[in-house]
Amino acid sequence: MPKPKSFLKQSKAKPKREQKLNTADDFQLAGVEFEEAGGKWRGDSAKSMRFFQRAIDVYDQGLQKFPRSIDLAYNKARVQLEIATHPALVGQLRCPLRDALDEALASHQYALQLDPENADALFNTSQVLTAIAELMGSDEGDDAAASEAEAVKVLREALELQSKCLSIQERGYQEFLEQERIANEQAQDINNETTAVTDLRDGSEPDGAEEDGEWVNTVEPITRDTLIDTVLAQLGTLTTLCSIMSFSPAAAPAHTFPWVEGLSMSLLEKIQTMSRDQSDRHQEIALSRANLVSALLEAGYKSGKIDVETYKRERDAAFSMAELQLEKSIEGLIANARSLLAFNSALTDVNNGDAHSQSTLRWNVLTASIANLKSASTIQGISQDDLATTHLLRGDASLYLCAMAFPPTSHPTAVNTATQNAKNAEVYYRNASKLSQDQEEKDISSLKSAVAQYLQAYSQGQTHGDLSNILNASPRGQGWAISQLEDMIAENLVPQSLLL
Repeated sequence: MPKPKSFLKQSKAKPKREQKLNTADDFQLAGVEFEEAGGKWRGDSAKSMRFFQRAIDVYDQGLQKFPRSIDLAYNKARVQLEIATHPALVGQLRCPLRDALDEALASHQYALQLDPENADALFNTSQVLTAIAELMGSDEGDDAAASEAEAVKVLREALELQSKCLSIQERGYQEFLEQERIANEQAQDINNETTAVTDLRDGSEPDGAEEDGEWVNTVEPITRDTLIDTVLAQLGTLTTLCSIMSFSPAAAPAHTFPWVEGLSMSLLEKIQTMSRDQSDRHQEIALSRANLVSALLEAGYKSGKIDVETYKRERDAAFSMAELQLEKSIEGLIANARSLLAFNSALTDVNNGDAHSQSTLRWNVLTASIANLKSASTIQGISQDDLATTHLLRGDASLYLCAMAFPPTSHPTAVNTATQNAKNAEVYYRNASKLSQDQEEKDISSLKSAVAQYLQAYSQGQTHGDLSNILNASPRGQGWAISQLEDMIAENLVPQSLLL
């Protein structure tokens, strides 16, 4: 969560007393205290949400009295972004997610009216827009195509704000470097500073430092890390844009892909220069680059702009960079597995080449995905959420292998191992259901486990078309179960003949 525009309190301890909210600073302090309480109660999402909501209410009350206060406007908007995007808090929202994001967007736009050059507000506004676009991109209703086209426009707006934010930060960083240079030159010319420094070290303070209730605004300096964070956000937004273009090529105008490609290369060159002496950021940057390259390649392949050989070669190269330290990175191994699964899906969706060689490549890609996930699951310290993800994705990869046993692919090795692959998928999905802390993901994993169990018998010709047990067992009802099955068939996780 981005840091609030906060205050530094004097170290002198004071007894707690009821706060009187008379000034903008009073409202600011009260809001920050509620935020801090919300942060302390992260383990109790309901209680945490109540504190964050109180912070929003206090900032809102302050804005009623002080509508021109940028600090109050910024903090209100930022907390609204937090509760609409933090996984632990989203489930506690009292309104639909889209409504919460729209409220956060309106608050950020108000903050930018007060201070159009506020880099933090620009950055956070772009984050809200990206979250809205991701929600639009996941729309599977009758207006899905229109939602995806709108999502592309929203992401372009987010990128424009991020670009403006970066320009402001770069100017601020140059000013910081210049001030630092001048200060260093002055320090060299002044020799009598030693006495003053010694006095300060002895604990003396300037007059007025003990004044009761004194508060000061803090302004964090713009550093190289600040610039890197903004470029990484831009790369993330571009990755989301490429993902939507891959899923729905018609959602973006024809000139969008070359524009995205050019901007991506420019940003990758920029961040490489920025991070040359920032070795602690190299792994993070390499992962962001690999994810973007993978999404770009998928979009390019599906739109016919590159061939399968280029896709494979450049994808493999992106995830083979030494800075990624793939064999030690849980996040990197999972990302590589996802990229390989996306490669498999792209090969399935686009018939470009010899069917036999394509099926062999798909088999190799899927087994490599499973190997990456297995490696990730054995790394010490893996979180429960990540472990659940490895099992869920291994289930998907195993089910893809099983589906390759049926027409039109009928891959020989897949035919011989169909039952075993279905059994593996059942176990992985069952484990994912037990480990997942998200109820919807639990239910999806349970349904997929039941489908995998059904496919074990189906692959041996022991059952045909009777899915009633699967549908009746779904805790969300038959309609939801049928929709999930249709999605699995559309994604080629199960053979088309399953519902015939």
